[in-house]
Amino acid sequence: MNSLFVKMIAGITGLAIAVYILAPGATYDHNWLTLILAGAALGLLLYFVRPLLYLITLPLRIITFNLFSFVIIMLLVWIVDCLFSTHLEFQGLKNIFFASLIVWAVDLLLGKLLKQN
Repeated sequence: MNSLFVKMIAGITGLAIAVYILAPGATYDHNWLTLILAGAALGLLLYFVRPLLYLITLPLRIITFNLFSFVIIMLLVWIVDCLFSTHLEFQGLKNIFFASLIVWAVDLLLGKLLKQN
């Protein structure tokens, strides 16, 4: 079940968990509305842009045994970081990597949990 609602909830939850865990390397303006809007934007990117990027980068994903798909998620988190740069900031590539890992895991878990029901 990959609905828009699930992707937005995954984006909001994943970004909130990432900011909480990566506290010194990920800062926000301590306004929950910022995390909700940034997570919703990430969910929209996950729903609309990620399938297009998956299609465009199919040869790279085949060569790298689908590891390049993680680079795509990192790109989407970086885009959200750039869009909300005054309110939300990940310092360094390492923090974007770990935030992408958390968002990917939350998206995977929500997708599996909601597919069973």
